[in-house]
Amino acid sequence: MRRLLAGLAIICCAGAQQDLKVTYLATQASVQDIVQTIARAAGLGYNWRKSFDQTDPQCRRFVPDVRIEAVPFGTAMHRILDPVGLRYEVESGEVVLYRAPDSLPADVLDKRINYSSGRKSVQYIVIDLAKQVGLGYNWDKSFAQTDPECRRFVDHVSIQNQPFDKAMAKILDPVGLGYEVEDGQVVLYRR
Repeated sequence: MRRLLAGLAIICCAGAQQDLKVTYLATQASVQDIVQTIARAAGLGYNWRKSFDQTDPQCRRFVPDVRIEAVPFGTAMHRILDPVGLRYEVESGEVVLYRAPDSLPADVLDKRINYSSGRKSVQYIVIDLAKQVGLGYNWDKSFAQTDPECRRFVDHVSIQNQPFDKAMAKILDPVGLGYEVEDGQVVLYRR
């Protein structure tokens, strides 16, 4: 019974911290450094050793131009972790990183995107970007989880020599969406 109650307390605390707003600005920082800092801002610890053991080398990837300003903790974590195929959980008041079950291979993350269009919906842009790196798009699941945001139009898209995850963020962040990869297909979800 004590273990169950302790587990519930952790979940409740983690849920409350999901809504705390965090800010992190840097020209460049590693995933692990960013997570450690925003966890601390949300009143959580960070289990460096366990996270490193479970996620190296993704946790050491550098993120350029980090701009998280007064964003809920959960949203900030997704912005940093999703592009490198990582997830987190809170254990005994500490953030622990782990690999997503079907995370993106490093060669996909490093591919550079060049793309331009006049006016297209978010999901059609995502389909085009996914094709450039050899991924498919799960239309049914994405649409079911993100309609009507995925149908919003974006005017004059210009992406020049940007990594796949940064190109995706440029399209998805303004409409509050994120993505993950399942069985070689991009799946959109609400943040």
